[in-house]
Amino acid sequence: MTFSCKKASRRPVRSVSLPCRPHPNTDRMEKLLNEVNTWESTLSSSNPSADMICSGFSHLTALYECLEDLFSLNLSPTSSSFKNDSKKKWTDEILDVSVMLLDICSNTSDVMSRTKQQVRDFGCDIRRNGGCKIIAKYIEFRNKLKKELKGSMGSLKQVDNMIRGCPSMVDSENYHQMWVVGVFREVTAFSIIVFRLLLEFLSVPCMRTRRTGRWTAVSRFLSGGKVVPEDKAGTTGNEFQHLNAALLLSEKQEFLQVVPRNIEVLEATLERIDSHQHSMYRRLIRTRASILNMVSFY
Repeated sequence: MTFSCKKASRRPVRSVSLPCRPHPNTDRMEKLLNEVNTWESTLSSSNPSADMICSGFSHLTALYECLEDLFSLNLSPTSSSFKNDSKKKWTDEILDVSVMLLDICSNTSDVMSRTKQQVRDFGCDIRRNGGCKIIAKYIEFRNKLKKELKGSMGSLKQVDNMIRGCPSMVDSENYHQMWVVGVFREVTAFSIIVFRLLLEFLSVPCMRTRRTGRWTAVSRFLSGGKVVPEDKAGTTGNEFQHLNAALLLSEKQEFLQVVPRNIEVLEATLERIDSHQHSMYRRLIRTRASILNMVSFY
């Protein structure tokens, strides 16, 4: 399950320029989109980090906040009607996309909660019993989780196909509305990138194990077929990979020192990402409400 987050992989979705008399929020949106384009150019196509994901959610939250304001402008008495046949397709589009993004965010939130609990249980067992009872269970959970996340990745692909398959629109009588729809598509495209980063982070492959006595020896760490040594994990991998690398340690005392430390770091990392994701979920709910208000107004 791989993806490329290089800027070239995202087709520009804006099809119209700023309205002739721009509202301050349109200027702000243009500035935010330019910041996002700059941020995208710094992304790597592998090993999504927690900092990268949290930064992406921060940009995304700002975009949706501004998008809500743009939707509210369309509730003014001078706005044109949305209730004609030429607009039905794209109103259906934004309604469908908004609810699909909510579902994806809800699903990843559930995955995050279960992952946090599993890591927490792993840490407790390490401190009490040296981890020998739960390592296999942790590995099984991680490998099942990777398969489960393929469904969410498929949903993201479906949303991506929806916005890519919609034609550009030009309507001189509804110029601002058409611009807002174009912006919505671009914000959606960026949403896909950020959620893909999160899904890739959560689906880092685990390892296969074999039983030797009461200790679990790790035969190999599957990350592109390469082992990430503990002494290099801090510079070459994300927090899940750091923990996986620590589980490679064969000396018992070193294992009991290094693994709990990596678990603590991973727990803090998951809490930080989860906080950003919850904020994003609340923002998506508000955006969905703004869309429904905008459409039902006319």
